[in-house]
Amino acid sequence: MKNEFAELPHIPLQPGTLFEHPPTNPELVHLDSPAIEVMTDFRYVKPITVTPNAPIDEALDKMKIYGVRLLLVTDEAGQIAGLITARDIQGEAPIQVVNDERVPRSNITVARIMSRPAAIAVLDMISVRGAEVGHIIEILNHLQRQHILVVETDEHSGNQRVRGLFSLTQISKQLPDELQERYPSTHTLAQIVRDVT
Repeated sequence: MKNEFAELPHIPLQPGTLFEHPPTNPELVHLDSPAIEVMTDFRYVKPITVTPNAPIDEALDKMKIYGVRLLLVTDEAGQIAGLITARDIQGEAPIQVVNDERVPRSNITVARIMSRPAAIAVLDMISVRGAEVGHIIEILNHLQRQHILVVETDEHSGNQRVRGLFSLTQISKQLPDELQERYPSTHTLAQIVRDVT
């Protein structure tokens, strides 16, 4: 085993040097593009998480800081206990808890209004590999959701592991302007799929 290493040549950093970063404009896709092109892959992008006992307004603040509208809710062991979205926090559920239980909004935790695993629909990565963007838009419309998780299932244990997610917001950012302009804003993405195909 080699224990000595030659020194690498080095140079000074020039004033005004810029740095590499991901493109600000995501790659454009079409309805028949592979679905994987619009999936947020957790192998490359770290998911944003929150604990079940966090106050809902803290969760909403975290969403704003990271520019996301969904958080994975994880327990002490790092297992997924549920999901919470900005829509959950800003919707009727917190108001109902305040009215029914007479507790201040600041006392409502993520666990009180999150979606639990049994209520969370997911896609299997095997299906996603053969799917197109239009398929993802259709399933999100059918489920009336803005997001859907993608899981990989271990063939030996049968255990699931969340691999990534699809977001209608991300998909809409990647559709070409001419497709969005062709249809009034009152159309849902799913309606665009039906009209184009």
